Amino acid sequence: MRLPAVLLLVVAILVGATAALAEPVITPADGARLDGPPTAVRVVLSAPLEPALARAEMAGPAGVAPATVRVAPEDPQAILIAVPAEGAGGYRVAWWGQTIDGHPIAGATAFTAGQGGPVAAPIGPSGDDGTAPLAIAARLLVLVGVLGTAGLALCRWIVLSPPWRAGGIAPPGDGDPDALRAAAAAAAPAAIARWWRAWWLLLAAWLIGLVVALPVQAASVGGQWGALLGDSRWGTAWIALGILGAAAVVAGMAARRGDVVPAAPVPRALALGLPGIAGAAVLSWSGHAASGPDAGLGIALDAVHGWATAIWLGGLVMLLALASPLLAALGPVDRVRMGAGIVVRFSAVAITAVVLIVVTGVYRALAEVPSLSDLWTTAYGVALLAKLAVFGLMLALAAWNRMVLHPRLERAALGSASPGARDGLAALAVSIRAEVALGAVVMALVAVMVGLMPPG
Repeated sequence: MRLPAVLLLVVAILVGATAALAEPVITPADGARLDGPPTAVRVVLSAPLEPALARAEMAGPAGVAPATVRVAPEDPQAILIAVPAEGAGGYRVAWWGQTIDGHPIAGATAFTAGQGGPVAAPIGPSGDDGTAPLAIAARLLVLVGVLGTAGLALCRWIVLSPPWRAGGIAPPGDGDPDALRAAAAAAAPAAIARWWRAWWLLLAAWLIGLVVALPVQAASVGGQWGALLGDSRWGTAWIALGILGAAAVVAGMAARRGDVVPAAPVPRALALGLPGIAGAAVLSWSGHAASGPDAGLGIALDAVHGWATAIWLGGLVMLLALASPLLAALGPVDRVRMGAGIVVRFSAVAITAVVLIVVTGVYRALAEVPSLSDLWTTAYGVALLAKLAVFGLMLALAAWNRMVLHPRLERAALGSASPGARDGLAALAVSIRAEVALGAVVMALVAVMVGLMPPG
């Protein structure tokens, strides 16, 4: 079993072991014995609720019936479930619905009122908590597709185009940019076709994830299709992502014609990248950032976090899908000179992206995990710790690339390396593949975290 699979398995076990610790606050408490039936059951969660999706059912001495449920006006994170006064006996209440950040909620409680009386019939919620494997898989597909299409398209323009126009890096007076571009142009069609396959594959993941997500989410809120799409933030985001995905399909079909040069013109890069950039903002608007007290700032910083992630990971995939086959088709000298130009450019872009990821990530983590102990006592905290650990491995690889392989490749391109010294391209390719694999693990952990309630 490879390292990414092992990491995911360990995280799944840890998250499962701590999931029960992230519970809502229920009044009266489960198992309580009361003198008489309360007027309502109050359930407080860690995020505001969608009033249109809140549902409940009650079983009491008189039988099972739908219960009146409303969101508490003084606390949008609480639902109030009316309890009719049916006398002494057992009562069971089940509820389900969704918070504004897309989390399905479901639960049940039982209590006894007075002495004696009939035992309440066993009931359960019609929805679930949204942590099923299929729900996580759908979120992962959408996340990878949205960020991947944006990063792959924009990094072709930001990272590859400048060194292509400059003809790579060469000793002063020794370079021939036109000759290098001509040599690379012969290999461009095959490399560009590979890039397009990667882009369409990511777009397919986006659209398939949306198709899978809708019935899964509808089932998790008790089959409330109409209210889910028409009266919830999740539904609005789903529709917006569908429109953006359709726009990306149209842009891809139009941009593919006449695409014969690795350097991407600005209009083509924007047409292919902006749907994903907008999609990342939609995901932020409908995710955890929307449920905090500083929702506006949280959404903005979360969107920047997503955009920076798209550029870093999309740039790595671009190097594998386009730059790598292009360089492999060049002669030794041209390969080093063009490769050095691409790596130098990517290093500058990646450093900026990583700084943004770290700054915005720290802010979001502090907002969502208010207590240090939450990192090991809640499922969300364990998943966040795992994400940080894998991200740390990625940073270590990126630092090795920047501090060791990058200078080695640049010295080789400028002709200042000692005779017989390795240029570092082979080692760089291995490192990039490892970073992409670890990046996939990070995306999987994010998909898990999206389905978990933050303790904050």
